[in-house]
Amino acid sequence: MFDQRAGIGNTVKVMLPILFEIGRFKFYSFGTFIALGTIIGGILIFRATKYRKLKTHHLFDTILYTLLFSLIGARLTYYFIYSNQFQNFWQVLYFWQGGLVALGGIVVGFLTYLYFIRKEKDSVWQSLDIAALGLLAAWAVGKFGCFLSTCSIGRPTDSFLAVNGVFPIDIFSAVWAIIVGVLLFRTWLTRRLSNGVVFFLALEGLFLGELLIKTLRADFAGSNGRVEALVYLALIVLVYILFWKMHGPRIERNNVGLVIKNFIFRRRRN
Repeated sequence: MFDQRAGIGNTVKVMLPILFEIGRFKFYSFGTFIALGTIIGGILIFRATKYRKLKTHHLFDTILYTLLFSLIGARLTYYFIYSNQFQNFWQVLYFWQGGLVALGGIVVGFLTYLYFIRKEKDSVWQSLDIAALGLLAAWAVGKFGCFLSTCSIGRPTDSFLAVNGVFPIDIFSAVWAIIVGVLLFRTWLTRRLSNGVVFFLALEGLFLGELLIKTLRADFAGSNGRVEALVYLALIVLVYILFWKMHGPRIERNNVGLVIKNFIFRRRRN
């Protein structure tokens, strides 16, 4: 397995990189929980899509291709950032050894999912709202796998939150995704928000949480940690600008004069 903890020290104990074995087959925590997260997220997307009475016949293929290209995007991003950990380019295919950059996977996965829902002429913003809820569920489950595989190393601490003497930042990420996901799911069920608002709030919540949690990494002071933080910050600003442009208040003229309207909340029908 690639040593992603190089330069951090040898005091960190790997939790449970291999979940279980059946004969010669080893089920790695990292890949197993990503698969489990995909299944849970996919079920949520399917049920929510059916609940909104949208088309579901293409969802299996859409989710499958989205996962595939997300993994490729995340793996290639990792390769270009940490190319010194690879002996040759073909080791990019060794997914079971770990090494993914979530941002690359999110961007590529979003573009893939958007392509398929537009191809099927689905309601884009409703579909993206649902996909965001599925992403948060899959993210939370996948992060537990990262914790067991010790994908990320937190700073040493004596806090009651410590696990093996360091901040368990992957657990923090999982818990944060669960909190944001539950709150947004309950809000989504009320149908009070305009289509697309849940999508933007989910991204803002996820990126903001990751930005703050990443500061607890042991290697945050390194160049890669700072670059990653800057990328998260840039994404937060970009998502906010897009959100404000699409759902921010508008000044409109009516019979009375100028009025300010907010399009975050769904317009009530008389």
